[in-house]
Amino acid sequence: MKTNTVLTGCVLAAAALGCGGVTGIPIEKTATDFAKAICSAAYKCCTPETLMGNSSAGMSEAECETKTAMDFRNQLQTMQDSQNKGRSKFDQKQVDMCLEAIRGATCDTLTSIRSLSGIPACDSTFATPLVAADATCGQDFECIAGVCQKEPMAWEGVCVDGNAAGSACADNNRCAPKLICDGRGTNMDASDDVCVAEQNNGATCVDGYDCKSRNCVADATSGAKTCQTPTTGQCFYGGGCSAGGRPNVVALVLMGLFVFVALARTRRRAR
Repeated sequence: MKTNTVLTGCVLAAAALGCGGVTGIPIEKTATDFAKAICSAAYKCCTPETLMGNSSAGMSEAECETKTAMDFRNQLQTMQDSQNKGRSKFDQKQVDMCLEAIRGATCDTLTSIRSLSGIPACDSTFATPLVAADATCGQDFECIAGVCQKEPMAWEGVCVDGNAAGSACADNNRCAPKLICDGRGTNMDASDDVCVAEQNNGATCVDGYDCKSRNCVADATSGAKTCQTPTTGQCFYGGGCSAGGRPNVVALVLMGLFVFVALARTRRRAR
């Protein structure tokens, strides 16, 4: 009877206390730390207009902290579940580096980028991936290389390389890391969807999703399109999908972090 009690306790506490080699992610502290750092910077540097695109920014700094912390708790729990399955390992060092960078960033920096992934220290999934190619995965951040390819409505899939830039991304074919699937302005027709790499200002573009700035402008004389600096204000926490690209329901908030990163990293087509 005593032995059963000990075993049961280990099972119930595995995620938090490390039974069976599983370690617990400091979910509450990490969520709170990110919420305070992000929202303090957002309400110091950004305008209400540039924050409007992100519901988690709220209408006040306090509301921002509440909503942002909740988003991070949910995603961190997903990461804990992944770690419990042996598919990834939370990286506290990467988290600490990103938090330090957010706290030290100037307003000029934070209003010149679309997401926290624009800060090098925050362009991370905050996890060490442990899933090899062709093995079972549930999230992109679990794949050592590539992305997690799933069948429609499936919870799990396998890690694959993903399609290269210029390749089609219709019919559930995922783009490789660092690429996004651009519908080319025809969201109801997947036949022209293509994987694109976001370009710097001055590069040739077809539409905004080709550009890191999301601003593709046609020359008044030649009609040639190039990526340009946005003419309207922007904010690192102003978009519903801070990592850039079209919204990714899987990476809901890592807002450019975990998958911000992913958030994060948004590499999936969303319609």
